[in-house]
Parts: sequence; structure tokens; C-alpha cells
Amino acid sequence: MIDFGLIIPDGWVHIPTTPEFRRVRERTIDAIVRHALPDTLPRDKAGPWRRMLRRELTEATDEAEQQGARAVVLPVREMHGMRLPGTLLLSVIEDVDSPQDPKLVLDALLADAGPDGMALEIGGCPAVRIRQVVDSRPIKRTAPAVRVNYYVAAPDAPGVWGVLTFTVLSDGDVDAEPVQAIVLLFDAVVSTLRWTDNVDIPTEDELLGQLSGN
Repeated sequence: MIDFGLIIPDGWVHIPTTPEFRRVRERTIDAIVRHALPDTLPRDKAGPWRRMLRRELTEATDEAEQQGARAVVLPVREMHGMRLPGTLLLSVIEDVDSPQDPKLVLDALLADAGPDGMALEIGGCPAVRIRQVVDSRPIKRTAPAVRVNYYVAAPDAPGVWGVLTFTVLSDGDVDAEPVQAIVLLFDAVVSTLRWTDNVDIPTEDELLGQLSGN
């Protein structure tokens, strides 16, 4: 099959969100919680924070699965003392039965996006970047967020698209320098996308073995 890969920075994690990798997802979430709130902390004080973090990660990955995403990528380590408030969803859309000319699809996306859209290439493939300011109330926040969607055509595979969506939360000012810096960091991660054909996807048991160090 055809798929794409990304280079993600140290301190970021890749969490699969497809049903066949549910055990890997749960194991990865457990590892994130243990890293953020290690067992050496007092149980009575750390317990509520562990439950909250696990609930947030579970809800985020469940939503990604419902949206048809293959994985969530997110930073879990602080940078310069700040937790990076953003997540990246990875999806592959396959419409091989009735593929459309990629240029026509991208031109239509740009026309709908207006000044918020940008044509570019990623890994030598035509792509579109669309920026939006969105309401954060569905995730119980009052401040708006920046959402950026990338649509990347797969090479020599009409009807196959990579769709990458990242959302960066704000404290109210979506144009503030810290928010823009985080957006640029996510942009840099997306720029590493490369398509690969004949990908041999490991089984869930193989991935669990890798997580266990076996």
C-alpha cells in the first residue's frame, strides 16, 4: 500500500487511532501519563492529574478515530518551560474508483479558501495549505484556535491524498508570537512528509513488542 511518513521532533509522540491498533494506542497513552506524572509522585496528589491527562488523551484519540484519522501526533515534552498546545491529525483518503485530476481538486480548494489558502509542494508533490481561526468551545475552551489543513497529492496514485490537520490553541490572540511560533513548528513537521509505496505495515503484536523492547 501507499502511505506517508513524517519526521517528528524529540519529545513528540505518534499515537495510532485506527481500530486495529487500539491496544497500541492504550499502551502509548499509559506511557505518556507515566512520563508526565511518574509513579514516584504521591498517589493522592498525582492521581487526579493522571486521570485527567488520560481522559484528555483518550478523548482526543477517540475523536481522531471518529474523523477517520490514522494517527495523532502531539508534543508531550515542554519546550523552554512551555507545554506546546497543539495536535496534528494524519489521514489518507483514497478515492481510486473515481479519481479526479489533482490540479483541479487543489484549485477548487484554493478558490474556496481565498486569501487563507496557499499552493505549495511537499516532498515534490503538489499541495495546498489552508489556515482558519476556529471556535474552541467544542473542546470546552473560550479562546479561539488556529487550524491548518494540508492536502497533499500522492505521486503516481490518482485519488490518493494525504490530509494533515493541526490545531494550535491560543489564550485569545491567535496572532500572538508564541502561537505563531508553534504554528511554524507544526508547519516544519508537515514539510517532512514523504510518500512511500509498498509499505509493509507492522501488526499490532509487532508494535507492542517494539514498545516493550522485545
